[in-house]
Amino acid sequence: MTVERLQRVGVVFALLLLGVVIVSLLAGLQQLINHPIAMFASIALGTVMVLVIAKVALVAENRHTGWVRSITGPNGRWLFLILIVIWGVTMAGLASANLGPQQMGAPAFVGLLVGIFLFMGFIWSVIGE
Repeated sequence: MTVERLQRVGVVFALLLLGVVIVSLLAGLQQLINHPIAMFASIALGTVMVLVIAKVALVAENRHTGWVRSITGPNGRWLFLILIVIWGVTMAGLASANLGPQQMGAPAFVGLLVGIFLFMGFIWSVIGE
């Protein structure tokens, strides 16, 4: 096979894969349209994420702002320690609630992400001095 033929096969495969993805997402899109509150909430959350990421990306030179100084100092350590203790109590309460996997999955995943950010913030506050 020549390179051009492989290239054509690759393009055809990519288009077929795109078709499969679009068809598989169609049912979810129909459900989202049937629930307008969820649709607008997801659009709003996506907009907030894009704005936060854009703001972070556009602040390359101005690294030291007021809120950064407040959480990287000695008091920031205690703030993150208190937040980690609250997170641990909340996760223990979630674990002892005897919920099934369908009810506990989403809160546990959100708790996992919150815990990662809290521990990273704690490390940042300790090293950032």
